[in-house]
Amino acid sequence: MKTLTRLLAPFLIATLAACSTTQEVLIAKGGPTKAIATVARSPGDDNSSDMNSNVDLALAREGLTVKPPVAANVRQSPTVDAVVRYSGTWRWDIVMYLRKFTVRLYDASTGDLLASGEWNNSAFHGFQDAKIVVQNVISEVMAKLKAGSSGK
Repeated sequence: MKTLTRLLAPFLIATLAACSTTQEVLIAKGGPTKAIATVARSPGDDNSSDMNSNVDLALAREGLTVKPPVAANVRQSPTVDAVVRYSGTWRWDIVMYLRKFTVRLYDASTGDLLASGEWNNSAFHGFQDAKIVVQNVISEVMAKLKAGSSGK
């Protein structure tokens, strides 16, 4: 029985690890940052209208005022506090599923990266709701930014 357990343990661990999604949020600058009240998306090449809506809704749920998008691939704008850029990678398996989602927030006055968040589906992917994934990542990004701006 011990031999069977030793043989199966690595397989079970690898299988369980392949079934988990990962999410990581990084704050780019140490120390307090300015408060963010207004944001605008800067469209990327692979952005879709559905994901644009998901991102805008998630930002609004965080209490941010979402302004009309700025020009594509820019990081600065005099009309908002932060510029948001995102990318999503989709794959096909019976239906389309979200493989990876990345979001970056830039200081609109300097263009400096404030924070980034990334979510990756597992190797044995699931069919997670993209709206929920986007909300979770943006919520964590904003929580960490708020914690950093209050000196915590």
